[in-house]
Amino acid sequence: MSIKICKTNCLASFALFTTILSSCSGIRTERTSDAVGIYKERHEYILDSLVPELLKHYQVPSTGVALISKNSPPVIKVYGEHREGVRAPNNTIYNVASITKPIVATTVMKLVSNGDWNLDEPLQNYYMDPEIAEDPYSKLITTRHCLSHTTGFKNWRWNESDGKLNINFKPGTRFQYSGEGMELLRIAIEAKFKTGLERIMDSLLFGPVGMQDATMGWLSDRDTLRFAKWYDTEGNLHDIDYKIEKVNAADDLLVSMHDLAIFSKSLMQYKIIDRKAFAAMTIPQSTINPKLKQGLGWVMYDGLENLGKILNHDGGDPGVVATLILIPEHEAAIAISVNSDNGASVTNSILESILVEGKEIIEGLHWENEIPDKVAIDKKLLKEYSGTYTTDQGFDITFLPENNSLMTESPVFPRIKLWPKTENVFFPLPFEIYFRFEEVGETMQFNLVNSQGETELTGIR
Repeated sequence: MSIKICKTNCLASFALFTTILSSCSGIRTERTSDAVGIYKERHEYILDSLVPELLKHYQVPSTGVALISKNSPPVIKVYGEHREGVRAPNNTIYNVASITKPIVATTVMKLVSNGDWNLDEPLQNYYMDPEIAEDPYSKLITTRHCLSHTTGFKNWRWNESDGKLNINFKPGTRFQYSGEGMELLRIAIEAKFKTGLERIMDSLLFGPVGMQDATMGWLSDRDTLRFAKWYDTEGNLHDIDYKIEKVNAADDLLVSMHDLAIFSKSLMQYKIIDRKAFAAMTIPQSTINPKLKQGLGWVMYDGLENLGKILNHDGGDPGVVATLILIPEHEAAIAISVNSDNGASVTNSILESILVEGKEIIEGLHWENEIPDKVAIDKKLLKEYSGTYTTDQGFDITFLPENNSLMTESPVFPRIKLWPKTENVFFPLPFEIYFRFEEVGETMQFNLVNSQGETELTGIR
């Protein structure tokens, strides 16, 4: 959950069946009774007014939104362009990065419900990575550990100093987010069933519920024009090969907003897995921080009495920001996908603007402490802090005054709005980080400080 600053992905910290799929693209203009307590009055009007402005402000090409309410068809909206001069269609296909994980987890739970897979059987019975096969802890790793991020693996083996897969602690003893765990599970499942995970997901999930565009591989040629390519912090197309054909249980699921709506609605109505299996997914397995627990595939927050337990997973890769939030007690959900490095500012602005408790949800999911109150400061101070700073990581960040805030601009750092907490400390909404400005000799300096008070980045003007 730490803030990572790098040149490819700076600050990556977060329906219905086929018979009614054709109604998904319809635009509803009235607030339905089942949305009471979840969405604000005229939330669709707010979306239509807000999102186009956000796209311009943050140099984002397109954004897809799916709103799910009990007893109502989902609201599906896609804004902007994902190809220059061509409006993004409602069936735009997005890469949703790590939102792949809870969707794969749901498929695994379907196997468990069917009696075809055991959550607590050692994976070594089917496969074990040769780099850890001699480690005694490898014999302990189970599906439960993989889905709850308690395998002991780092996110990816290249995060290790030796570039090899290692088990950092006894499996099951604590949380450590890991894509490697999901991949180990994929290979074990494929070894047992002697078929690819993509075929299993097609037969158990995508096909039965009508997720017509969902795929774990690349698209057919006829669908590539609907794909939302990835853009950087300055609004330029990433120089990255987006045609990812290798199946990965932790990343790179391709879906439309229709698909995410169908998945969310079907899951909460126990149409994919039964009530018992869904309950098992939402039992805390490990602790992320004092507010958040990790279930099987889902991050969970239950600090808002009116909403009950909130399930969440975010996705973030270069040019990809996505969030999926489920509120099962109300059969409500919201999914947002953005094909830009600046997407976090868009997703969080949408959540804050259209959800009754949007700020509280953001605080619960992304802040260990409370989101500070915004204070008013003298415009002279904003001007004093403005300018271009060279950071200790070799890139520049420019701060521009904007009303009672500062806006960042950088070739590699996300475009975010910073609000004043005090006269010299600023914070963004999407992340619990703080920019502290101060004069050092004859220069102006900033320190980017995380929630633990540790300095992660310094810049000098």
